[in-house]
Parts: sequence; C-alpha cells; structure tokens
Amino acid sequence: MLIDPFVVIAQIINFLILVWLLKRFLYKPITSAMEARSQRIQSQLATAAIKEKDAEAEKELYRQKQQELEAQKQQWLEQARQEVATEKEILRKQAQDEVNQARSQWYESFEQDKQKFARKMRDSLSEQIALTARKVLSDLANANLEAQITETFINRLYNLDELETETIPTAPSSNPNNIITIRSSFIIPDENRKRLITAVAEQIATNAEVQFETVEDFICGIELLYGGYKISWNLEHYLTELESSTLLMVDSH
Repeated sequence: MLIDPFVVIAQIINFLILVWLLKRFLYKPITSAMEARSQRIQSQLATAAIKEKDAEAEKELYRQKQQELEAQKQQWLEQARQEVATEKEILRKQAQDEVNQARSQWYESFEQDKQKFARKMRDSLSEQIALTARKVLSDLANANLEAQITETFINRLYNLDELETETIPTAPSSNPNNIITIRSSFIIPDENRKRLITAVAEQIATNAEVQFETVEDFICGIELLYGGYKISWNLEHYLTELESSTLLMVDSH
C-alpha cells in the first residue's frame, strides 16, 4: 500500500486546523466557564465560611446570653428568697410583738381586776369586821369599839420604845406653830381627848398644841401626826395582811 504524501500533509493540516478550531471555539470557552464556575464556587465557599463563622459567633453570643440570663435568674431567685425570708421574719416579729402586747395587756387587766377584787373584798370585810368588833366589844367588854381603839392608842403612846422617844422630838416639822394633829375615823369624846392631850404632853412634847380631826376614809383607826412622824393604829394594818392573803388566794386560782 502506497502512502500518498499529499494526503498525509492534508490530514495533518486538517488536524491542526481542527485543533485550532477546538481551542478557539470550544476549549477556551469551556476552560473560561470552568474557571468562572470555580471562582464562583470559591466565592460561595468563602461566603459560606463567613456565614458559618458569623453563625458560630451568633451561637457563642446566644450561649453567653443564655448563661447570663441563667445567672440573672439565679440571682433573682436568691434575691426573691431573701426578700421572702426577710418579710417572713418581719411578719413573725410583728405577730410575736402583738402576742406579747396582748399578753401584757391581759396580765395588766387581770392584775387590775385582781386588785379591784381584793379592794372590794377588803372593804366588805372591813365593814363586817367593824360590825363584829363592835358587837363583840359591846357584848364581852361592855365598851364600844371607838372607846376601845382610843384606849389602845393611849396605851400605845405610853409604851413608846426608846428609839421612838428619841426620834419623835427631832422629826422634821413643816408647821412652825408646833401643832400635833390627832386624826380618827370617829368623834373622840372630851374625856378621852383630855387623856390623849395628857399622854402627848408627857410622852412627846409638853408645849405642843393638839388638834383633833375626823376623817371618813379611815377604817376604824386613829393616828398622831407630828411633823414628819406618824403613830397610828387602825384596822388597815390587819386588812392589808388580809388583802395580801386574798391576793395569794386569787393567784393560786
């Protein structure tokens, strides 16, 4: 088989022309398109990376905000617990103060009622004692109660102890006229007044003026006032002891 040189040359030229045409009209656009697509893909990847980075930043920011919110929530809860505990303590203290005040008022009211009861009983008993004493003295001693009280008081003046004898004349006096006052719950007869004046002159002061007063709020008693000193005898002493016993009896019930 013979090879035609012209055909070979023609085929080579055709091949070169085909290569140039392919490069000019096919390969170059394809490579340009591929390069453009590659660049577009790179750009999209870069944008995606940026977006991913931004998303991570947003995610981190959200996580930090969530932690801050959680910490703030715990702080609010603790503050609320403290406020509730404080308010509870305030209310407890107020309630305790109210209870203590009510208890104090109750005790005060009870004490007042107890004292009123004791005074009422004392007054009632004093009347009964006075009536009974009058009847007993009248029946047994053939003397009334006032006379017996006066007699007892005169004996008291004549039996002053040594300390009273020294103290009475030197007791501070608020009256410049040297007046001795004898007060009683009843009117003292003239004869007994004279005996009292004599006892005062002999036992207390010879130059003193003796004045007599009748006092209604006495409980069957008589007393001598000389300056700042007082000598007395009355049923009040016995009634005070009786009142103390009554108060103890009330307390026990």
